[in-house]
Amino acid sequence: MCETRFDIENIEGDFYNIESPENNVDSIINVIIGDIASAKVKIDRSDRTFPADVKTKIDHNKLKTKRRIVLQYKSYSSHIEKAYTRAEQNIINGKQTALELLNEMYCNSLDKYDIDSFEPDIEQVQQHADDIISDVIKQLRKFVYSSANVTKYKEQVEIGLNVVVAHGFVECCVLENPNNAAN
Repeated sequence: MCETRFDIENIEGDFYNIESPENNVDSIINVIIGDIASAKVKIDRSDRTFPADVKTKIDHNKLKTKRRIVLQYKSYSSHIEKAYTRAEQNIINGKQTALELLNEMYCNSLDKYDIDSFEPDIEQVQQHADDIISDVIKQLRKFVYSSANVTKYKEQVEIGLNVVVAHGFVECCVLENPNNAAN
């Protein structure tokens, strides 16, 4: 076991050894993931087709390895919409807030790859699309686990993260919308 040890000799001023206040705040995304986790879903692994508009988005962004999360999303798509509807009943602008958070995480990812988030260069986005999705999932994972209302089972959280990010992709909050492409 590895441990870090600090020897503190003198403390001046107020010292509070308490948990960060961010960890005591509920998260809208965790409400959505909780609803997804409790949904009874029949997953059809043999159906690997995407709706035409989603296929266009995948092709436009040149998504490769992370296409599989869109398949996960497909199984949960009606449930995530119901989860957002329930969240909207209890949280003002719940869906919009959650999607804005995902878009902010996407912009943070673009910054990591030196891509302008105001006017992203589609070729650069395409070059890093899978890594950007992975990074958004990583950011969301950190956010979810530091919230007060984390879903009970880790496996459900992991599936929920993929489904929420894939939903953000389908809603064009994560990666680029082919309809906005310059012709």
